[in-house]
Amino acid sequence: MKARVLPQLLLALAYMVSPLAAQAQPGRTPLLAPNLHSLRLAVDGQVEQFPVITLDGGEQLEVSFDDLTHQYCRYTYRLVHCDWEGKPSEELFESEYLQAVQDEEVIDDYAPSLNTSVQYLHYRFTLPNERMKPLVSGNYLLTIYNEDAEPVCQTYFGVVDRRAGLVATCTTNTEIDWNDKHQQLSLEVNMGSLPLRDAAEEVKTIVMQNRRYDTAVLGLPPTSRQAGLLRWEHEQALIFKAGNEYRKMEMLSTRYPGMHGESMAWYDPYYHYTLLADSPRKHYLYDEERNGAWVVGWSGSADPDTEADYVWTHFRLDMLPWAGRKVYVSGRWAVPDFSDTYLMRYNDEAHCYEASILLKTGYYNYQYLCFDSPSQRTAQTAPVEGDYFQTENEYEILVYYRPTAARYWQLVACSTPLFRIR
Repeated sequence: MKARVLPQLLLALAYMVSPLAAQAQPGRTPLLAPNLHSLRLAVDGQVEQFPVITLDGGEQLEVSFDDLTHQYCRYTYRLVHCDWEGKPSEELFESEYLQAVQDEEVIDDYAPSLNTSVQYLHYRFTLPNERMKPLVSGNYLLTIYNEDAEPVCQTYFGVVDRRAGLVATCTTNTEIDWNDKHQQLSLEVNMGSLPLRDAAEEVKTIVMQNRRYDTAVLGLPPTSRQAGLLRWEHEQALIFKAGNEYRKMEMLSTRYPGMHGESMAWYDPYYHYTLLADSPRKHYLYDEERNGAWVVGWSGSADPDTEADYVWTHFRLDMLPWAGRKVYVSGRWAVPDFSDTYLMRYNDEAHCYEASILLKTGYYNYQYLCFDSPSQRTAQTAPVEGDYFQTENEYEILVYYRPTAARYWQLVACSTPLFRIR
């Protein structure tokens, strides 16, 4: 089992294109085959909830995706427990972290699309189930294989055993500026009765803004400790660019354009949805949005999972070219993040950046992120979206614990509900 998992994990890492390719936080999808689309991880039916379930808490993680070949494939899935960085927990036997009938299960819940121009098969399964159940907290690598035993999807989710308390606060009075371009977090983790010898080595945190993995702060040691109370205060690493509110668009029918749409047209064999041209933002713009989320939808449908259609969606950004700059369309739905699928290219005749992406109809949040050099590790919001302290952001915080002599990393706290600032 372990001999097979490690090479496949390395294969997945080869597909990673994000600057933080070595890290794998819950919700991240480093590998998704070209024929698979619309991968979703939902907790108790809530597609916007962070993919972390409570150990023995009765919550269900639903995993679903579409196969656009429209041909049945005997897909199977496996789970591997991982450390806080997403590396397999080599000191654990599978039987210690997983209650399973066998180490690989078949995805037998699937249905064909109905009355769609793009035909597909919709697959789904839930965890835990009667044949597979995580036994300990931590990160889990979920790998889906095709019938040739090749990995076609890899993603991560978390299982939390809430043994520590977590309090987070956010301010726009930062160590860099005051009510300008940044937001700064402070954390307080109460380890309670959990023994601590070396907090910097035994406790690790992951902090994310709007589930962006390129800006994630990983493994930052606490700035102070008082018995079992750990604090991260006045820490410059926890200062985030504030960004701007996400843009949004909607397409619920192929008969007419929806929110932010210019036209919907049929060019055999696909529908094409052209969005109104976007432009760089020069000021903060408040809008009710969902920080990068997306929801599948189809007008009048009782089951959009199988009745929603796929449409070529054309994004346009009215901005002059910048030599060496790469511009990406970004959102939680854009996986793997910063892949060529979401890279915009400059059209000299139209004088704008363009990207055409095949999307399932519904509601989408998106933004434009930029890299100005190949060595840049973090995408910038400033060139297109701007950075404004008023922006409402979501911060996801995960706390991992591995005491001295323990054999695996536990997930002992996470921010629920997600912390926001407006």
